[in-house]
Amino acid sequence: MACGLSSPAKRQGPIASIKEIGRTGSIMTTKSDVNSTAAILSAMALGTLGVLSFIVQPALVQGFVTHLNLSEPEAVNLAGIEMLGVAISTILLALPRAPFNWRSALGFGLVLAILGNIASALLVGSPQLWIARFLAGLGHGAIISLSFTFVGLTARVDRNIALYLVALLSYGAVGLWGMPGLLDRIGVAGLFATFAFLLTAGFATLRHVPASNSARGVPSPTARQLGLGLLLVGLLGVLAYNMAQGIAWAILFLVGMRAGHSETDVAQALFVSQIFAVIGALGSVFLAERLGRWLPVAFGVLLGAACIALMMGKPALMVFLIAVCGFNLLWNFALPFILGAVSDFDEQGRMMGPAIAMQMIGLGGGPLIAAQLIEGGSYYSAEIVCIAFFLTSYVLLTIPMLRHRNLQTGSK
Repeated sequence: MACGLSSPAKRQGPIASIKEIGRTGSIMTTKSDVNSTAAILSAMALGTLGVLSFIVQPALVQGFVTHLNLSEPEAVNLAGIEMLGVAISTILLALPRAPFNWRSALGFGLVLAILGNIASALLVGSPQLWIARFLAGLGHGAIISLSFTFVGLTARVDRNIALYLVALLSYGAVGLWGMPGLLDRIGVAGLFATFAFLLTAGFATLRHVPASNSARGVPSPTARQLGLGLLLVGLLGVLAYNMAQGIAWAILFLVGMRAGHSETDVAQALFVSQIFAVIGALGSVFLAERLGRWLPVAFGVLLGAACIALMMGKPALMVFLIAVCGFNLLWNFALPFILGAVSDFDEQGRMMGPAIAMQMIGLGGGPLIAAQLIEGGSYYSAEIVCIAFFLTSYVLLTIPMLRHRNLQTGSK
């Protein structure tokens, strides 16, 4: 089904559309088919714009060290401040409240992200840079939260989340590979200005994305209603899993550098790991309806912890490469199954927003925790805490998943 303005708006043109916005107090009040190709592609594009800086965070953190002369804890902390802004936005969008227009919220988020990145470009080298990155994080968080939510409304959640990840990871692979050279040419200020320019493309998606939760298409046939307690346990599982990911993702580049490898070697290793991440996401596309969710979640979470263990100490370059590739592959293979499982804990499709809030809190809190655990250039404490969060997440996710399976099979 084609998505867009209703026929009167088409006949009357853009001026009439602006008048309609004024009357309704929202942007483009027409309905959208969340399962249409245009809607899914729009969500994928928004997801990529939302993670412009986060998906290349390891290389960006290293850029803060080499180009802004920040210490390693300061660089990790600056990344964490941006992710804190991301987390706050996702929490605000997930809070129960009177219905609001998602398209209006998305437009506001795009504006915040653009202004935050422009301010960042102007404030590079200033002590106030953290304010600009926090503002940018607020905008990026709104974009990420809403784009994930749009995918969560579709009938084939696991598959569509996996396709969504393929899109942003493809960007991430190129970004991590080219980041050192790009920063050498245009600097950190030029990078932030580029982010601001790219974000303007997001306004083209507004007409295709849903305006509210009422746009949900066919409910997931595997959804079962769990009690509030189990819903909270599931959300805590998502939080713990992403705390682990946030810690690891913030320090990967630094771990490689501290092990004695060159910046180019580490960047290339992370580029290769992004290719494996795409393979992981594609794997979940093809296996989403064949494996169930138990095995992929257990496989992804537990072996992800093992990959972090491989990075402890000063791993040889080949060991580091294997560890980061395994970590990234497993992260993006397991994530669609985890979010799909949590989405199915509620029959009304209301869990994706809170789950993404937990994800962003974890990804934002991870770097802030990691920055406090870096001692004398050692990442041992951060890696141990990361592994502990992985194991905790597995236990927490298993509890509601077991109850969900029992409800599906009719067991008590």
